[in-house]
Amino acid sequence: MSEQSPNHHAVPTFDEMTSVEVGAAIKENAVILISLGATEQHGAHLPLGADTMQGIELARRTVARLHAEGHPAIVGPAIPFGPRGFLSETPIKLPGNVNLSASTFMKVLEEIGREIIDQGFRRVYFLGFHAESDAPMQIVAKSLCETTEANVVTLNWLVGARPRYSKYMEAQAQDGHGGEGETCRMLATAPHLCRMEKAEPWHPTISENQPEADALPYLGGGVGRFKMAEPYFQGFTSGVTGDPQLATADRGELVYDLMTGWLVDVIRHDLQGTEDYSRAEL
Repeated sequence: MSEQSPNHHAVPTFDEMTSVEVGAAIKENAVILISLGATEQHGAHLPLGADTMQGIELARRTVARLHAEGHPAIVGPAIPFGPRGFLSETPIKLPGNVNLSASTFMKVLEEIGREIIDQGFRRVYFLGFHAESDAPMQIVAKSLCETTEANVVTLNWLVGARPRYSKYMEAQAQDGHGGEGETCRMLATAPHLCRMEKAEPWHPTISENQPEADALPYLGGGVGRFKMAEPYFQGFTSGVTGDPQLATADRGELVYDLMTGWLVDVIRHDLQGTEDYSRAEL
């Protein structure tokens, strides 16, 4: 944690708050951050709930920084299940994955969103921490904006922090699910749950001359390729992409500061504007 970062450990999760405290937040017109996690394999070294844990961690850090600037905000409920992983990321079934269909996930997210909005929250943010939730959460946010008085905004830190993220990574090869970056964050989040002695690297076999913007949209690319032809996955057995052995908690703190800074910039920008959405016909 940098010297400028407030103590996020003091920020309660939604489950830890009381009804009275939530009611007070509504009266303050507080921002609420709903993190979208998953229950899925992250190799032999990280826990199944890694996405959910990181989402809550990032939400707490963001709320702490907003509080330090005088903005009311709370950590909302975390959703620990998401759509099945992309076959272009993990083509094999591994134990521990508990997925929802995209349609069920969207229904759950919409129901939770409406519950939050019906209680009086008007500044709602969906914080994606499971790649496969990105497109569904955008559809739900659009629907809630069209049918309620709330402003529902989606946040994809993978795009927001990406231009500066790589400078904190040591590996030169492709990094992804359960790799160096994610393991850095988990070492900063829950080091007691990281089995680093079991961390193993794996990198895909990538063809030369990749077209421009040849990446999935959640990474800022323009190509929705959801299956990868061999030999891309040659030697793939662990469910991990990248080299988690290179990860350190110190660099986890650095990337969390980067991600938090971007989220706060977005939310601060929104708070500086008006809440006059009268031209938006409901």
